[in-house]
Parts: sequence; C-alpha cells; structure tokens
Amino acid sequence: MALTSAVINDIRDSANIVDVVGHYIKLNKKGRSYVGLCPFHDDHSPSLSVSEDKQIYRCFVCGNGGDVFTFVSNFKKISFPEAVKEVSNIICKPVEIDIQPKKVSKYQKYYDVLNSMITYCTYLLSASKIGKDAYEYIVKRGIDDDTINYFSIGYNPENNIIYDYLKGNNFKDEDMIKAGVCRMLDKGMADVFYKRIIFPIHDKDGNPIAFTARDFKGESDAKYINSNENIIYTKGDNLYNYHRAKESIRKAGYVIVCEGVMDVIAYHRAGKDNVVATLGTACTNKQIGLLKSLSERIVLSYDGDNAGQLANLKVGETLLNAGLNVYVIDNETKYDPDEIIVEYGLNGLRDLSNKQISFIDYAIKYYSKRYNLDNYEDRKSMTIAISKYIEKLKDEYDRDNYENTLYEITKIRMRSTSNNKKVEYNNKVAELDYTIDGLTKAEYLILNQMAISRKALDIYRKDLGFMLGSDNQKLAMLIIDDYAQNGKCSLGRIFGTTDDENIKKLINNLSAIELGKEEFDQDNLLGAISRVKQEVTKKKLQDLKEKINQSSIVDQKTSQKYLEEYENIIKNLGGNND
Repeated sequence: MALTSAVINDIRDSANIVDVVGHYIKLNKKGRSYVGLCPFHDDHSPSLSVSEDKQIYRCFVCGNGGDVFTFVSNFKKISFPEAVKEVSNIICKPVEIDIQPKKVSKYQKYYDVLNSMITYCTYLLSASKIGKDAYEYIVKRGIDDDTINYFSIGYNPENNIIYDYLKGNNFKDEDMIKAGVCRMLDKGMADVFYKRIIFPIHDKDGNPIAFTARDFKGESDAKYINSNENIIYTKGDNLYNYHRAKESIRKAGYVIVCEGVMDVIAYHRAGKDNVVATLGTACTNKQIGLLKSLSERIVLSYDGDNAGQLANLKVGETLLNAGLNVYVIDNETKYDPDEIIVEYGLNGLRDLSNKQISFIDYAIKYYSKRYNLDNYEDRKSMTIAISKYIEKLKDEYDRDNYENTLYEITKIRMRSTSNNKKVEYNNKVAELDYTIDGLTKAEYLILNQMAISRKALDIYRKDLGFMLGSDNQKLAMLIIDDYAQNGKCSLGRIFGTTDDENIKKLINNLSAIELGKEEFDQDNLLGAISRVKQEVTKKKLQDLKEKINQSSIVDQKTSQKYLEEYENIIKNLGGNND
C-alpha cells in the first residue's frame, strides 16, 4: 500500500497518543495530561508531558516534542513511514506500507570520494609502515586504536598516494577537486593534505564533507589546514561530531560545545560523548539551529586561555539571545581539554566537566577580573554589560537574585527594561511564562481555546478574526481549516500534516506553556481578545500621532482630521491613552 495522506490521517486520527506513548514508557495521569520519564535524555524526574486533548507530547527539559508519529520515530530511531506502520500495529489497525528506499543524494559521488579516502587513510595510519611515524605521534597524544576508528582518523602521505589510490578506484579528477581532496597544479594533480594526519568532518546526517589536517612533524608554518568551502562543505553550517553525539546528548540532557576536533576527542577519552565543536570561536545561526535541535541546555567549554574565555562570553551571549539555557565549564587552568588531560589526567577533565556554572555567574566572574571595581565608571560599565544578560533570563526569581548579586558587587542598581509582568484578562490574572510577552501570551491563549472548543472558534471569528503574530495567524487558519474538514480540531493532526517548521514549533510551545484551564473558558478568552484589541488600538494611535506630526507642517486640514480621529479613539477609551 502506498503511504498516502489519507492513510496517514486515518491512522493518526484512530490513534490515541497516550496509548501509543504508554506502549513504550510508563505514564501517570497528572491533571488533564499524563507524565513520564523522558526517553530522549537521562531523565530522573518525569519531564515528558503527553496531552490527550492536543494529541501532542513535549519534554520540558530536552525539548523533544511532536505528534504520535514523531514520538515513535524518535524512540525507535526509524523513518516516518516505518513509524506510521508501527503505530498502525499498536492500534490494531495494521496496514502494509511500501517503504521506499532512501533517495540517493545528488552529492553522493563526492561523499563516495571522501569515504573511500577516509577508509584508506585510516588503514595507512594504523596498519601500514608508511604511517608508522604518524601513528607513533597519535599514540603519544594518548589516542588509542579504538579512538582512531571511532573518529576515523587517518594519514595522508606525501607523493600523491591518495590521488593515485582514488584514481585507481575510478574516481574522476573533477570530482576529487570539487570534493576538496586534490587540486590541479602545473605539474598535474596533487593531494591537498599530504604529510598530515587527517580528521574527517561530517554533516548532521553522517556524510563526510571536509577535513581538518595536522602537521605532526613541525615542517609547516600552519599546524592545521582545513578544507576550503566547496560544493558539499560550508564551515558555518555544521558542528563537528554532531552525528555521533546526538544519542549521548539526549541521554545526558545537555550538549558540551568546544572549539576544535582535539577538544572533542579529549572529552571522548574522558568518557564524555555529548560533545560537539564549532571549529572556531564563533557560532553561526545555522550552528545555533543545530544546537537547538540537540538540547535546550548548552554548556560551553572553550579553551582556558584569554581567547577561549572571551569566546565563552561572546558565544554564550549569542545563545542566550536565542533563548537557550547557557552554562559554562569553569575552566581556570589556562589549558584546553587536551592539555588538561596531559596536566591532570583523564579524571581531571572528567571532574572539570562537572564544574558547570550559569552563564550569568561566568559573566560576572569574567568582568570582575577585567574591571577596576574601585572606579565608578568601570562599575557602571560592568553593570550595563551584565544587565543585558540578566534581562534575558526566563525565571523572575533568577533575575531578582542576580540583580541583587550585581548590586552587591558594583553598588549600582541596574535599570530594568523587562516586560515580564502580569497581564490581566478582565478580572483574572495569568502569570506569564517568562519567555514570551503579554501580547503573545494572549494570542497563545486564544489559539489554545480555539483548539479546545468550536464555540471559542466562533467567538474568535466574530469578535477578532485575526492575529498580530504571523505564525499565530497561520495556525489560526489551520485550526479553522481542521474544523471545516474534520468537524473537530487536533493540534496533533495539524502538527503531522504541516511542513512549516515554525508552526510545529508554535504547537510545541502551546503544549509547553501554562495557559489556564484545558477546557473552554469564555471569560479568559474574551479577556485575551481584549488584550489583542488594545494592542491594535495602541498601534493605531501611534500611527495617527505620526500622521498628525507630519501633516501639521504642510496641511492643517488633514492634520485636524487625524487629530479628531485620535481624540475620538481616546474618548472611547475613557480618556486613557497609556
């Protein structure tokens, strides 16, 4: 049977996510939801929530979430079609689905070049006379055969041996050049990484895309050289070791981020495999996206020298701004992870990896060492620098404590610009989740009520009919369409049928945020609608102010018209334009 949308929807609608998730892990009822130990990280306190109403699951620690098929696919590590078939069997509605073979990538010929090279270079390093010196160097660095094989470390000799090998295996010169392992010189084709130990870099799916290569004899001015960006490799789009670390990260509940390949290898030797590297001291938007897909808790471990400590600060700020929970390994040794093993042994690095402090604590320590706290201007600069981090914290209790800590150090009060306050819907007060503002909270509440009740949908269409947030508006339309097509709404069904990752993330957010009763609540709904209307009025007043100011210079008649419209709005608001 072909895997059609009709088949998928039928199985999804027939399945109860509580029954399916409960098939794999133990669930206990808590309020209107069910909770259990999350299987996607090392969970000791139930953090996985399953909503029967929404047909969505969500882990509040590692962020894993989605519909019934997402859970089975992630739990069993199988493809989406296989997950559909698995669910059909669980609900005793088995279907025979034709599992299509994985499509061959258009870049497969380049992956084949690199895979062939990696296999041969690993052999040359660990099992041939030609790689003896390189192998002895690697062993002296504490890297054993298991680690060589785990990371596919190899040796690229001189005399264009790799080119000759690849040519002998019928690879084309053009493909070798495009893959970045050989180049054309005046005298002919030549290896790029000759006389170097090579460390392969893979993309998130495990395809080889590049190399970093080390001169182990000290014969070159450049200790390391790296693949140039090419048809399969863009440096800032990848994280070293991502494909190997995924499962360990899910079990640990956090990811350690360091600078280079030797740092990752050092952590592996110390028994830590939940580690990736940015291959430099910067972190791009693409890399942030990859980190978000791994965990919401990020632990930075750049080198202990000045450059590494500054990288912790800059990268940490970037990740904090992206809404991630950022921690830093408190490394005061001045060494990188590999050097720490040399100086303190494997246990030294293991112990250090557990010295994780919050990013704010790290920033306070960092600036305290670099500012003269006897000088007012320095104390003021430090207060301003730290304040912008404190304002990003999700928890009000944490913000208050750090404000007090900062004041004790600088004796200067930080100026709060936080919008994280309580929002009143009619006479009801809802505590805001500290990751979103009041307007967004109101729109989330409206979406949640629409998904719960057809009556809420009717009130929304009659009294409001739009959302200010573009993704919120898209989801509102999808909810309306779901009612029209199915007579009822299932956020799980919408999650499974949309290709829009922003909508999927929004649905997960709705499951993660406390939005009051999980039943129709007309008073709270109307209060939230009123909050959105207030924002619309506010924006209209701001627009009229600008028009009045602009037109008053050249056109008094038009200016008077705008002024009258402005005053009418104020009058209808009871004279309050706050």
